[in-house]
Amino acid sequence: MVIAYIKEGKSAKKFFPGIEIQGWGNNYVITVFNKEKNRVKKRLVKYIRKLKIEAIVFSKELEGEFKEEICDLLFVEEQDDKIKIKMINGKKLMEYMQFDILKYILDKQTCDMKQTDVYLILKKEENLDLNFLKKFIENFRMTNIVTNDMQRLKNVQENLLENEGILIAVSNNKKKALKRAKYIINVNLNKEKLEKYNINREAIIINAKENVKYDAPCFAGINVNYFNIQLPDEYMETFDELQGDFDLVKLYESILLSDNFHKRKIEDIEERIDRDEVKVEKLIGNNGIIGEKEFCTHIK
Repeated sequence: MVIAYIKEGKSAKKFFPGIEIQGWGNNYVITVFNKEKNRVKKRLVKYIRKLKIEAIVFSKELEGEFKEEICDLLFVEEQDDKIKIKMINGKKLMEYMQFDILKYILDKQTCDMKQTDVYLILKKEENLDLNFLKKFIENFRMTNIVTNDMQRLKNVQENLLENEGILIAVSNNKKKALKRAKYIINVNLNKEKLEKYNINREAIIINAKENVKYDAPCFAGINVNYFNIQLPDEYMETFDELQGDFDLVKLYESILLSDNFHKRKIEDIEERIDRDEVKVEKLIGNNGIIGEKEFCTHIK
């Protein structure tokens, strides 16, 4: 997969007016000057198409309005060539590391996951690889699945009980399924779908796929929507070559995409992440970084 790392430059350049392009392995680093000018934005879109870019990481200063305008321009032009360009936002890595994120929370609370129940809520999704459940089933006291994909999960439940003697709970009772849930992994529901469930007011909700602000009137829990990571020095030295202010989660996710790990089994991806010693550093909620004390107030 060919990836473009797009950052902002501070001074005008003589060549490629408004745009400077450099190779970075099989990928590209594109520097944008005078980002407010429409002709620069159109020229950027032109080069993205010409270089056959498949995925993009925007630096922090280009997130927001500039990124949205480029996405709009690409969307219009996608209709002609039927191309798909992925905007790397870090959420895919969050999906891969949802177990690690919950483990981080439990470590801060000094809670033993072998004595803890976990609830995973997910909607029916044809391409959803259910093998990600394995870590939760193997490590938590009880794994509870809340889903509208009842037939598929009932089959998983029966196979686990018959072949391994492991019991998991499967339900889709909107009033009761999450009423006592303390730790919830929201696998792929948006805000509208999640709000249809009656959720424990003290729950910690990890929103893996979409940013969700669950804010029912009586809710006093925590929404985890993003995270920061730590990486070994060799990765940091490699990323320093980009000479831009990029989000580390998005950079590491781009490495997985560049190596086509997104096409592999979830077990292979998790093994790669473990081998690369990727660690959860901080969790981010609706109001910024979530302090350790905030997690500790939710221990009963």
